Amino acid sequence: MISIWQTGIVTALIESTDDKEIPYRIIFLRHFRPPKDIKYHYRNVVNKYDYFYKEVHQGYIPILMKCLDLKAEHVVADVGSGTGAIAKDLFELSGLHNPIWCVDPSVEMQEVARQKKGVYPVVKTAEEFFSNPQISERFDRVLATMSAHHFVNPDAVYKGILCSLRPGGFYVQLTGTLKSSLPLFKGVKNLMSQCFERGKEISSPLLKEIGVNSNISHQEFSFSAAVTKSKLYEKYRCRFLSVLQHLSDDEIEEGIRELENEYYHNVKDDELINYECTVLVTRAEKVA
Repeated sequence: MISIWQTGIVTALIESTDDKEIPYRIIFLRHFRPPKDIKYHYRNVVNKYDYFYKEVHQGYIPILMKCLDLKAEHVVADVGSGTGAIAKDLFELSGLHNPIWCVDPSVEMQEVARQKKGVYPVVKTAEEFFSNPQISERFDRVLATMSAHHFVNPDAVYKGILCSLRPGGFYVQLTGTLKSSLPLFKGVKNLMSQCFERGKEISSPLLKEIGVNSNISHQEFSFSAAVTKSKLYEKYRCRFLSVLQHLSDDEIEEGIRELENEYYHNVKDDELINYECTVLVTRAEKVA
C-alpha cells in the first residue's frame, strides 16, 4: 500500500512492507519551499522586473499592437500591468489621448509604473476593479498580458470585463505556451506546464461568460528573442517567474547545472542565446 505523508516543508511517498522491523519504506522524498504570498514575489523582483522581461516585452509589443488595433481616442485598461512597461510602449506607439489604466495590486510595482508616461495606476486586484459598476462600458480595449493565471475568480473577472467594454470593444489575453526553443530545466518546465494549463482552465469561463455576446478568436504568434547566459541564470536565481517560488534554492541550482551540462557548457557568460518564443492570443470582441 502506498500513501502520502506531508508535513511542513517535506512531502514523502511511503510504501508499506511485510517487514515488522521496517514496516514501511520511503520511495520518494521532496523538500520544498512553501510558496509565498504573490505580493512577496513581486516585492522581491520589482527592482529588476523591467530588466528581466525586457527582451520578451519587446516581442510582445508588435503582437499586442496588431491584436488591439488601437485608435488615438480609445480608453484602455491593462490588467496585471506590473511596472507599466507594456502600457507605456502601447501608449507611445499608438498616440493615445488618454493614459492606460494599469490595474495591479502590487504597491511596489505601481510605484515604478507611476514614473512612466501614459500610465494611470490603479492599485487593485482584477476582481476588485471589475466589480465596480462605475466602469460599466468605460473601455474600448482591455488587455491581460501573461497575467490571467493570477485571477482568483476568473468567472467574476471575465463577466466584469464584458460589462466594462463598450459595444464593439474587445478583450485581448496573451498567454504563454511551451513552444519556446529556449530549453527549460525539468523543474521549471513542470511548473510552467501547470501554469499554462491553469490558463486553459480560465479560458473556459471566458467562453462561457462572454461567448454569447462576443466574437472569440484564438491565434498563436512567434517572435525571436535573445538573452545572455549570465542573465538567464540570474533570472532563475532571482525567481523572475512567480511559479519559481515553488522551488527551493537547491532545486534551482540543480536546474541550472542541468542546463549547463546539457546545453550551455560551451557558451560564455556574456554570449547571447537566441531563441524563438510562441504565445497564444485570445481575443473576444463585444458585439454591438
